[in-house]
Amino acid sequence: MQGADTSPILMRQVLATLAQQLLCSRSASLLTHGCLVALTAVEFVLLLRLPFWMAFIPCALFHHRIGVLLHEYIHGIPFARYRHNLAVLSLFDGMMLMFGLLDLFRGTHLAHHRWLNTQNDPAVTAARPTSARSGVVRWISALEAVQHVGYLIEAFQGRHPYVSRSRILSGALLSVGWIGFWVWVGRADLIGKLVVLTLFNTLGPVSLRGAVEHHSHPGDSGFANEYRVVIPLFNLNRHVHHHEDPRCPWYLLQYRTEKPLWALHYFTHWFRFYVARHYVLLQPMPARQQSGRDGKDSLTAGKRHVKARP
Repeated sequence: MQGADTSPILMRQVLATLAQQLLCSRSASLLTHGCLVALTAVEFVLLLRLPFWMAFIPCALFHHRIGVLLHEYIHGIPFARYRHNLAVLSLFDGMMLMFGLLDLFRGTHLAHHRWLNTQNDPAVTAARPTSARSGVVRWISALEAVQHVGYLIEAFQGRHPYVSRSRILSGALLSVGWIGFWVWVGRADLIGKLVVLTLFNTLGPVSLRGAVEHHSHPGDSGFANEYRVVIPLFNLNRHVHHHEDPRCPWYLLQYRTEKPLWALHYFTHWFRFYVARHYVLLQPMPARQQSGRDGKDSLTAGKRHVKARP
C-alpha cells in the first residue's frame, strides 16, 4: 500500500524533472517560436473571418501577448545570433503596420534595462515633462503611445543614439509594403483594424503595465514589482527576475518575492502614480543583482545597431 501511495508522487517528480530538462535545452526556444506563430495565425484568422466588433477583444488580448513574445527577440533570447532576432522583429514591424515603432521600442527598452530607473533611463526622461504638467494633459502625456511619438521625434533629432534611424525607416517601408499587399488582395479593411489594435494596446495595457512594473509608494527600496495576472502574460509579470537576468527566457522566469502584488494593482498603479501622485519611481537596480547580461550587450549587438554611449 505504501508503495502504491508514493508512486504518483514519484511519477510527478520524474515528469517535473523531464520538463525542466526540456525547458533548459536548446530546443526550448521552439516554445517561443510556436507561441508567436500560433497567436499571430489565430489573430489574423479572427480579423479575416469575423466582424471587427466580435474579433476586437480576443484580438486585443492576442496582440498584446504577441508584443510580449517579441520582447523575447528584443533581448536576443530565441535565436543565438542577434541578427536572426532582428529579422523577426522587422517582419512583425511591417506586418503589424507599426512603421518602425517596434524598432524604436527595441532601442529605448534596451536602454531602459541598461540604465534602469536612473536619469539615463528613457522612461525617466519621458516622465520629466509629464510630472511638470497637471490635469488631463498630464494623463495623456503619460500614455505609452504619446511617449513613443516623443521618442520618435527625439530619435531623428539624434537625442537617442541607441536607436537606429535606418531600421525605423526600414520598418516604415515594410509597413507600406504590407499595406499595398492588403489592398492588392482586396482586404484593405485589415489596415485600420491592425492600427486600432496597436493604438489600443499601447494606450491601454502597455501603459498600465509600465506603471505597475516600476512605481511604488515612497520609501520602497525595490527596483521593480512583481504582480499576479488573471490572463497569463508569458511570465513578464515576474519582472524582478526579468531585470536580474534579461536573457532568461520567459518559461524559466520565477517569482522573486513572497507576495507579488494582487492582479488589481495592474489597473490601479497608473492612477496612483499619474493622477493621485501617491506613488514614485522605484530605485535604480543594484549592480550585484544583475545575474545575466544587461541591456548593454544587446544594445551593441548586431552590425546595424547604433552603439549607445556610456
